[in-house]
Amino acid sequence: MKKVFILIVLIAAFFAFYTPKESNYSIYIKVAAIVIVMIGVMKLMQKVPSRNQENKEDEI
Repeated sequence: MKKVFILIVLIAAFFAFYTPKESNYSIYIKVAAIVIVMIGVMKLMQKVPSRNQENKEDEI
């Protein structure tokens, strides 16, 4: 699943940077690509533990 999100983020980032300016819908494509990148990164970082999580467990 992680590999799928990485692939989706990379493809969306490509479209965000390399959409031709002549297209009538280029701004919509860029906004959609940026939203997809942000959601993909959020899903990927969801599993990464916090640095402070270890300290909180020691205090309890």
